[in-house]
Order: sequence, then structure tokens, then C-alpha cells
Amino acid sequence: MGKFDIDKYIDSLPDDVNEIWVSFKNVNYLPDLSRFKSLNKLYCNCNKLTSLPVLPENLIELYCSHNELMSLPVLPENLEGLFCYNNKLMSLPNLPEKLKILSCNYNKLTSLPVLPENLEILFCHWNQITSLPVLPKKLKELNCSGIKLTSLPVLPKKLEILTCSYNNLTLLPVLPDNLKELFCNHNELTSLPVLPGNLKHLYCSYNELTSLPVLNENLKWIDCLNNNLRSLPILNENLVCIRYKYNPINKIIVDHYCFKTIKKNIKIWNNFRYLYYCLKYRKRFLRIMEPIIKKRYHPSYLYNLKEEDDLDEKLEEW
Repeated sequence: MGKFDIDKYIDSLPDDVNEIWVSFKNVNYLPDLSRFKSLNKLYCNCNKLTSLPVLPENLIELYCSHNELMSLPVLPENLEGLFCYNNKLMSLPNLPEKLKILSCNYNKLTSLPVLPENLEILFCHWNQITSLPVLPKKLKELNCSGIKLTSLPVLPKKLEILTCSYNNLTLLPVLPDNLKELFCNHNELTSLPVLPGNLKHLYCSYNELTSLPVLNENLKWIDCLNNNLRSLPILNENLVCIRYKYNPINKIIVDHYCFKTIKKNIKIWNNFRYLYYCLKYRKRFLRIMEPIIKKRYHPSYLYNLKEEDDLDEKLEEW
């Protein structure tokens, strides 16, 4: 097959074409596209492009990943999907308000521009970003792995999937109720926030966790390898897998192939710990509670009884 002639191909297309596909053609430039007023989708990924021409104003989706782009032109107002991952981009232009999907991972970005309110999916992982801007309220999926973050901004209520692995996070913000999947492995977390009721998958391996929070009933999968866990919470009924090897607790409760055995052993261990701490701190507890008990149940509490008072009711309160 001969070398692909990009000029000849573009010249052969009618003015009212909706899509242009020039991916995997080994081209290093694109000719002028201004005559394509009806162009909605442009596929030019997996080439050797270092720049793009002026983009048609009605463009809705732009696929330009796996090139050598160092910058992008002005983005059309109607753009809803921008897929520019695996390039050499150091910055992004202003993002149009209608943008719903932004995939700019695997570049050299040091920051992100203001994110549009309609954005629902953001993939910005493996860049050189050290902080994230305010996240849009409609955001449903965020992947910000491998960008040296030390903290996360407030998470939108509609967020369903959060991937923030391979960062320098020491804590997580409050997790939204709609969150279903959390990937926070390979960080410096010492604790986790309250788990949302809808969470189904939790991946928190390779951190510094000493314990896990109470598990919600919908949780199905926990991956907590390589932490400093010395205990495990009561496992919920819907859980089908928990991986906790390379933790101190694994020396006490062996990571068994039989899940029922694991559940049973965790319950035994938690009962033992509860009994141990009850006995250990019994005297301290009684010493603290004794004056409160004496005051609460002293007969003087009944001295102020009135004639109309119901004695049974007062004794119940007492």
C-alpha cells in the first residue's frame, strides 16, 4: 500500500461531510478544514501531528490522542468531547461550556483551566499537575492518578467513580453519597472517611491505614493489601471478596481461600479484642462513670415530686 495522501483525501470529501477519519495514517499535518461546516466528529489519533488547523465551529467530538501535539487551537463552542491524551501538551486552551468529556491524561500538563459546569467525565491522570481546580457539580467520574496531589478539592455530589491512586494524599475529603467505586491505592493515607452507602468497590492498598471504617451494606469488594491493619471491621453480608495480605492482621487471621472461614475468624478476633479492652479499661471506665451514676440515681432526684406527677413515669425516667 502506498503512502497516504492526506491532501488528496481531504479534497475528495464533500463540503457537508459529518465525520472525517484519518487515524493511523502516519500523517504529520492536517490541511485546512474550514469548508466543512457540518463536520461533527474529527478522528486524527495515532499519527505524528505536532499541531492542528483551525477547527470547524460545529465540531462536537475531537479525537487527537497519540500524537506529538504540544498545544491545541481554540476549541469550538459546541465541542462536547475532547480526547487529547498521550501527547506532549503543556497546557490546555479555554474549555467550551458545553464540554462533557475531557480526556487529557498522559501529557505534560502542570495545571488545568477552569472546568465547565457541564463536564461529567474528567481523565487527567499521569500529568505534572499538583492541584485540581474546583470540580463541576455534574461530574460523575474523575481519574486524577499519578499527578503528585497532596489533597483533593470538595467532591461533587453526583460523583460515582473516583480514582486518585499514586499520589501523595494523606487524607480524603468527605465522600459523596452517590460514589460507587473508590480507587485510592498507593498514597499515604492513615485513615479513610465514612464510606457512602452506595459504595461497591474499595481499593485502598499500599497506604498506611491502621484500620478500616464501618463497612456499608452494598460493599462487594475490598482490596486493602500492604497497609498497617491490625484489625478488620465486621464484614457485611454482600461482601464477596476481601484481600488483606501483607498486613499485621494477616499473621493473626490468615487470608483463607474460604470466605466463610475468614468472616468467622474476623468475628472471633473482634470479640476477643472487645473483651480485652473492656477488661483493660474497666477500672478507668467505672472511675469516670461513678460520680455520674451516683448523681443520676441518687434518691434526691425524687425529692421534687409534685402531687400531680405520675410516679410510674418518674421512676421510668429515673
